[in-house]
Amino acid sequence: MPAEASISPEEIRRLVTELRLRSTWRLFAIAVALAWLWMLTTTLGRPQMAGEALAILLLLLLGGGLTRLAAFRAPQVAMPGLVASVTTAIAVAIALLGLPDLAYLFGIPVLVAGALIAPWAGFVMAGAVNGGLLLMQRTAVAPGNTLEVALVVSLAAIVAWSFARDFYVVVEWTYQSYRLAERRTREAQLHRSQLSTVLKDLDLAYYRLRRANEALAWARWQAEEARQAKARFAANVSHELRTPLNLIIGFSEIMVTSPESYGQPLPPAYRGDLNAIYRNAQHLSDLIDDVLDLSQIEAERMPLTREQGDLRQVLEDAVRMIRGMVEAKGLRMAVSLPDEPVRLSFDVTRIRQVVLNLLNNAARFTKAGEITVELTMDAHTATVAVADTGPGIAPEVLPRLFEEFYQADDTIRREHGGTGLGLAISKRFVELHGGRIWVESELGRGSRFAFTLPLTPFVPSAQRLTPAGPASASLEAAERILVVWHDDPSAALMLQRHLEDYQVYPAASASEMFESVVRLRPTAVIVDSDSRAAAERLLADPRCGDVPIISCPLPTRPKLAVGLHSADYLLKPVTRESLRRALSRLAHSFNKALIVDDDPAMVRLLARIVRAEWPETQILQAYNGLMALEVARNEHPDLILLDLAMPGMDGLGVLDQLQREPELAHTTVVVVTATELGEQTTQFSGEMNVKVPQPMPASGWLNLLRAATTTLRPAPEVGTWETKQATPQPQQAPASEPASVLAPARALPG
Repeated sequence: MPAEASISPEEIRRLVTELRLRSTWRLFAIAVALAWLWMLTTTLGRPQMAGEALAILLLLLLGGGLTRLAAFRAPQVAMPGLVASVTTAIAVAIALLGLPDLAYLFGIPVLVAGALIAPWAGFVMAGAVNGGLLLMQRTAVAPGNTLEVALVVSLAAIVAWSFARDFYVVVEWTYQSYRLAERRTREAQLHRSQLSTVLKDLDLAYYRLRRANEALAWARWQAEEARQAKARFAANVSHELRTPLNLIIGFSEIMVTSPESYGQPLPPAYRGDLNAIYRNAQHLSDLIDDVLDLSQIEAERMPLTREQGDLRQVLEDAVRMIRGMVEAKGLRMAVSLPDEPVRLSFDVTRIRQVVLNLLNNAARFTKAGEITVELTMDAHTATVAVADTGPGIAPEVLPRLFEEFYQADDTIRREHGGTGLGLAISKRFVELHGGRIWVESELGRGSRFAFTLPLTPFVPSAQRLTPAGPASASLEAAERILVVWHDDPSAALMLQRHLEDYQVYPAASASEMFESVVRLRPTAVIVDSDSRAAAERLLADPRCGDVPIISCPLPTRPKLAVGLHSADYLLKPVTRESLRRALSRLAHSFNKALIVDDDPAMVRLLARIVRAEWPETQILQAYNGLMALEVARNEHPDLILLDLAMPGMDGLGVLDQLQREPELAHTTVVVVTATELGEQTTQFSGEMNVKVPQPMPASGWLNLLRAATTTLRPAPEVGTWETKQATPQPQQAPASEPASVLAPARALPG
């Protein structure tokens, strides 16, 4: 038996004694009942024997009563007393009644003694009975078959011994099993109670966890909403600031660089003030760009245009750009670069911006000494360091140096300028490449800023996607990447503007597209319809994995210009250089230009820029669509600079009307707009093809079909025989027909 179920000998003896007592009293009751029945049967028809039979019954009852009284004081005498009472009653019955055959009943007390007192007690009782039988041989009541009686008594002793020998072991085992079961039952009840308590605690914990998860989800949603609101606010505010700021920069630039366009020279004092206005407006424009960069990085919507570039060359270019400023302050410039090119895959523009920011800070804060630029390499990283002999940075300031808008004190802003965004943006750019940036500084001895770039291409954790498999289908939108293959970067810019939940990576060449696919594992590759076959051949390489290919007529600025029947498509803010390049690309020269915009300041700015670059050009002005058409009909300009968003007749209406009038249909138009009106109304014919290499479930195809059919419009109602015969493909409406027959109202035929 297990150790935990062991029972003490005292407990076993108590149990056996109690069991014996109960059995003894039951057997005595049975013996009394049998004696009474025997008395009835014996005296029936023989009344003379009633006295003897009654005496025997009373003797038996007397012995039982005395034994019962004795058992209250000493329970252990109950069993021997009852055995003795039964034996005496049998002997007296044999003597009084003269019935020797009653001697066979001596086997009953022998059995009881061996079974209830002890196994050896049965043999003792059998010996005593057999001895008594031998003594009775000398009397007249001696049984004639004494040998048989002795044999029965001895056999009863043996039976009692064999029964009692295993009976008590079984009793012990049974009792131990009972106690063990009882103990286990109590333990199970305790465990059940504990389990019930644990379950209640788990239910409470689950409820609290669910409430915490709901609170976290709500907080995350609120944080995401706040982040998106901040990004939208930054974008909207920057857009609202750019329009007047563009006017300020444009006018001040014209005044400073081309004062002759005003007909007479400006006083020197004016030119100095205008220079200050121009510099500060340019600084404000750079600040807006920095805020936009930060908002895009935080929204994870700023893709890196990686390319195989030479980091050594980037540093040389940055040093060349800043050297004049350094030497003008009387500082020395020390450069330590490797002799061989350092080829890396990185965004050249962003890293150049980081280096220029570090060099510019060093030049601004260093009054004497030198600035050192160093490029070192190890097995895994390239390290760029810019050190100066400036005033140094206090230790308590260093931990917050890369925070947005943080500066040690206001004297820095007053003395050296700056907004506190340069280092924060530099840190984000370096981290997007998988590197790190840090600073070492000591007051009075200078500072050393350094950053690392991995030699192998780094893909952020959100972009490390497997090329295939079910897991890639369940990615969050913020982790989805699109590679756009087109030689015009405006295609990727337009897609990024409309697909806000995706990171759009432009690829200007086939090799760049292939490298981006292998490195980024994008959700899909988007190509122009004309490039679909070439893209499929390139992406058949096993290194690309199973990347879906989407081909469609990609909108670009040149295509928008063609769709609007214009020569070019410019987005505000328009700089002098961008307008000059656009007008220089025109196929023919122009002598008379009409500028159309509902903002008189923008009209004046564009007029100043055109007059500064082409002084002989006659400038015409209009402030709405109807005025523009009237001027165009009367003056027949060679060039029209046209804004699309205007009250009344907008730019689209002007373009539509120009195409209807033969005398004006060939006028060169350059669209200059700040809205997406051109993208919304320009129509392209063609087909969209989606190639999915990996099998998709039916739900995936249905979602794809739903997304595609959401943008489709019902076919127009058939009103005339001519429209019934028209093909379903979009086509250009004849110049003599209204554009609304084949296209929506106010939309130009595509």
